[in-house]
Amino acid sequence: MNAKIWKGSGIACGILMLVLVTCVPLAAGIESDRRSGERPCLDCHGRSNINTNAGVMTSRAFCNECHSTPDCKRVVDGKPVSLNVSSKTFQESPHQYVACIHCHADVARSPHRTQSGAQCRDCHSVHGEGTARAPHLRVDCQACHFSSIFVRLNAKDNRIKLARINSEKQPIGLVDHSLNDLSDDQSCERCHNRQNTVGAPAAVLPGKSLLCIVCHPSPATVGHPIFWMALIILVGGALAMVRFWFIGSVQGEKESMHRKLGLVSESVWQTLFSRKIITLLRVMVFDILLQRRILKESVQRWSMHSLIFLAIMARFLLSLLTGLIFSIDPDGELALALIDKNNIYMAFIYDMLGISIFLGVLWAVTQRFIVKPTHVVTEIEDNLTLGLAGLLVVMGFLSTGARLLLTQIPPDVAVYSFIGFPVSKALGLLPLDWRRVYPYLWYIHAILGAVFIAYLPFGKLKHIFNVPLTYLIEELTGVKKEKRV
Repeated sequence: MNAKIWKGSGIACGILMLVLVTCVPLAAGIESDRRSGERPCLDCHGRSNINTNAGVMTSRAFCNECHSTPDCKRVVDGKPVSLNVSSKTFQESPHQYVACIHCHADVARSPHRTQSGAQCRDCHSVHGEGTARAPHLRVDCQACHFSSIFVRLNAKDNRIKLARINSEKQPIGLVDHSLNDLSDDQSCERCHNRQNTVGAPAAVLPGKSLLCIVCHPSPATVGHPIFWMALIILVGGALAMVRFWFIGSVQGEKESMHRKLGLVSESVWQTLFSRKIITLLRVMVFDILLQRRILKESVQRWSMHSLIFLAIMARFLLSLLTGLIFSIDPDGELALALIDKNNIYMAFIYDMLGISIFLGVLWAVTQRFIVKPTHVVTEIEDNLTLGLAGLLVVMGFLSTGARLLLTQIPPDVAVYSFIGFPVSKALGLLPLDWRRVYPYLWYIHAILGAVFIAYLPFGKLKHIFNVPLTYLIEELTGVKKEKRV
C-alpha cells in the first residue's frame, strides 16, 4: 500500500472520529432534555416533508400527541372548549392525506395559538354562481362544509362563521372534522330558515339562469323550470322569426329552404374572409351599438333610446367579462370584485346602469302618454315592452334594498348602492319579516325577467334582431332604406 492510500485513509478516519465526538454530546443532550420533560427544538423544527404521505402521517401523529387526549382544551369566554380531535373523521375525508399544518398554517409557531384559523382558500378557489348559486363570498367555508349546524354572523368583520364544532349540550367533546353532504338543499337550511340570525332568506332560492346574463353574471345552466319555459318560448319565437326571414327570395332562390340556407351560409363565410368584414364591424359599432342612424334622425330620440339600450348592453358585456375573467383566474382580485354584488365599485355601477334604464323608460312613458307627439303611436306592444322593462328595474331595486336590509351589510359599504341603500332604509320602516318577504321579491323579479327574455322575438322587441340584420344586409347589398318597400 503506497503513501497516498495511507494518507487518504488517515484523513477519512480523522473526519469520522471528529463526527462521532461531535455527535455524542448532542445525543446525550437530547436524551437529557427528554428525561427532564422538555422537548428539543428539532422535535418541532425538524419534521419530515409534509408534502409526502409519510410526512403527513408523521406530522399528524405529532399533533395528536396532545390533541388526542381528553385534557386538550382551552377556555373561551369563561367556558372550557375542547381541542380533542377525532382522528376517525379524517379516514373517509378528502383531507386524509393532508397534514394538520397544511390548513392550520399559523399554529406552527410560538406561541402555539392560531389567529386566522384554517385557511381553505390556500388550496381551494371560491365558488362561482354555478356552484353555490350566489357566490356566498361573506360566508366562511367551514360554515357550510363542516357538519356542525351552529353558525353566526360576526359583527366585527361582517362574515358568517361556524359558531362552534361541539354540540350545545356537550361543549366538551371531540372536535369533528367530518364534512357536510351538500348534495341537496337540506344542508343549506342551517342558515336558510325562518329563525336564522345570519341575514339569510327563509327559503333556499334557486340559482340564476343563463338567461339572466343579460343583466347579471350567470352560470352556464338554465336552472329553474321558470327559465326552461322562457328558453323554450324564446327558441320557438326565434325559429319562427328566422322562418319568416326566409319566406321570400334569397339570391334568386324562391322554393328550396335548404338551398336558401346554403346560399346564406356561403355568403356569410365569404364575407368573413373578405374586406367586407371591416365594413360590417364599422356598421356594428357605429350604427348598431352607438345607434348613429337614430342620432341623425333625432338627438332627443337617440338620448331616450340610449339610456335603455346602452345600459342593457353595458350590463350584458359586463356579465360576459365577469364570466371570462372568473373562468381564467377565479381567485384574482379583479374576478372577486366582479362577482361581488357588495363590492363598492360594482354596487355603484349596477345601480347607475339600472337607474339609466329606469329613466329611459320613464322618458318614453312621458312621451307616449303626456307629450303625445304626432310620430308616436300608442300601441299595446310598445306599452307592454315599457311595462316589462320598468317593472323589472323597479323589482330589481326593491330586491337589492331588501337584500341589503336582510343581510345587514354595513352602511359604509351599502351606501355605494346609491339607489338600493335608500330603498333599504325605507323598507326598514315597514313591520315585515324580510327573511320571509325577500323570497317573494326574488321570484317576482325572476318571473319578470323570464317573461322579458321570452318576449324578445315577439312584438316590438323583435326589432332588437331585425334592425341589426337589416343594417348589415343594406351595407352588403348596397340597397338602402329608401329603395326598399
